[in-house]
Amino acid sequence: MNSKATYTLVGIFVLVLGAALIGGILWLGSGQAGKDYDSYIVYMSESVSGLSKDAAVKYRGVNVGNVRSITLDPDNPQRVRLLLGIREGTPIKTDTVATLETQGLTGLANINLTGGSRDAPPLKAAPGQRYPVIKSRPSLLGRLDRTLSKLLENLTETSNRMNDLLGSDNRKLVATSLKNLNVITTALAAQSKTLTRSLADFAGTMRNARTASRQLPDLLSDISNAANSLQTMASSVATASTRVRKAVDATSNNVGQIAADTIPQAHALLDELRQTSENVRQLTEELKRDPSMLLYGAPSAPPGPGE
Repeated sequence: MNSKATYTLVGIFVLVLGAALIGGILWLGSGQAGKDYDSYIVYMSESVSGLSKDAAVKYRGVNVGNVRSITLDPDNPQRVRLLLGIREGTPIKTDTVATLETQGLTGLANINLTGGSRDAPPLKAAPGQRYPVIKSRPSLLGRLDRTLSKLLENLTETSNRMNDLLGSDNRKLVATSLKNLNVITTALAAQSKTLTRSLADFAGTMRNARTASRQLPDLLSDISNAANSLQTMASSVATASTRVRKAVDATSNNVGQIAADTIPQAHALLDELRQTSENVRQLTEELKRDPSMLLYGAPSAPPGPGE
């Protein structure tokens, strides 16, 4: 009996030692030996399907920890509460963001941390919180799902509006508009020759306008030269008028003297002209009474008394 008990104790010792050896090897292989980890909380509003406990936590692709627990948020069942163990010394800042990422076709998910600018302060637990809370943002699939949902809503709304637009009343209006358009196009086709001529006339008008526009600078130059000539002429006329005024002033005294000498002679000449005109009038009257005076001369005067 003693030998059997001894063998039993030896077997138990070997089993315990083997288990401890295997556990030590696994612990050393997990990379957690001699390392301290800090705990952080992440809340996610999307499905974390594919994410499991002990899933990797990466910081810009570098493995810095693992997921320690996955539970629903007791304060808000619409969110999932993740407890992360992150290696001490990892620069978790106030602007660090956690995102759920899926690895290829395997469907396995991990948590990837991004952000963490140099000047941002380290993330610390808020008053009343046990662990610091890292902000989260939707994953790529989550953002695509949200965008597609929004797009489908817009398409549905657009489809409803198109159905309203293409109602029976609007279809009648569209048909009427098409008929009117057909009438207009038919009328335009009938007036195609007139339109062609009008377009040709318009083209000719445009060519004339283009030619006139090219000649416009020369015309403006001629007008400018004419204006300069008129200005020169006006200056000459002003100078001539000044000279004439001076000449009139200079000769005004002589004109008075000439008028004093000439007026009496002019009166005498006018008297002679008046007398001559009277004689011609009398001669004309006598010729009217007796035209033979041109052949026989004037009749002799009748004899006086006693002749």
